[in-house]
Amino acid sequence: MEKIKEKLLSANLWNEVVEKELKALWKYGIDRIESTWTKASVVDFLEEETPLSFFINPASPSKRHHPAWQNKEAGMLRNTTECCLIVDMQLRSFKKFCGVLDEIIPWTRDVVLAATILSDTFKYDKQILDGVEIVSPGKVNPNHGKIAANIWRDKYAKRHGVAREKEIFEATYWHLGRWTPGWTPKIKFSTLTKIVHRIDAIMADNSLELLYTPKDAIE
Repeated sequence: MEKIKEKLLSANLWNEVVEKELKALWKYGIDRIESTWTKASVVDFLEEETPLSFFINPASPSKRHHPAWQNKEAGMLRNTTECCLIVDMQLRSFKKFCGVLDEIIPWTRDVVLAATILSDTFKYDKQILDGVEIVSPGKVNPNHGKIAANIWRDKYAKRHGVAREKEIFEATYWHLGRWTPGWTPKIKFSTLTKIVHRIDAIMADNSLELLYTPKDAIE
C-alpha cells in the first residue's frame, strides 16, 4: 500500500478520503486473500500496474450508474471494497464451495476476492503524456476486464506462480457477464465467474440508494 501512497503523493492526489478508502480495501479485500502467492500477485499488480484513476475516480463517470456514495472521490475503491464484503455470502450459497462444517473453502474465496479487486482497475484508460500519468474521469473502456486479466496473468500470476490462475483470469475477464465485448451464447461461465459477475452487478445498482438511504417510505 505504501508504494501506491507514494505514487499518489507525487501526483498530489493523496488525501484523507483516498487513504481511508484504500485502507478499507486492504482490510476487507487484500488481507482476506489467504494464498501468499495470490495476494502477492494482486498487490504487485495494484502497486506497479494499476492506473492512478482507479484509486481516486468515481465508479461511474456519468453518475448514471452506481449509488451516489460510489460516485464521489475514490468511489471506485469504495465500490470494490463493498463488492468484497458480500463475497462470503455469495459463496456460501453453494455447498460445493463449503467444507464439512459449512466453512468456505479458502481457495474459492481467494479466486472471487482477487478477481473482484482486479476487475475494474483499468475501467478508465491509462493515459501517459510526456512520461507523466494523466488522471481524469474520462470514458469507461468496455474491455477493462480483459485488459486487467491479461496483464495480471501474463506478468503477475506468472511471477508468483499462482495456482488458481485460470479461475481468476476467467472471472476477471468475464466479470461483466454477457455484457462483456465478444460474448456469445456459446460461451459458458464457471460458477465462480458467475458469482463475481453477480457481485459486480449487485453493488453497481443505483437502486441501492433506495435501500440504504434512510427513508420513511420507498416511493
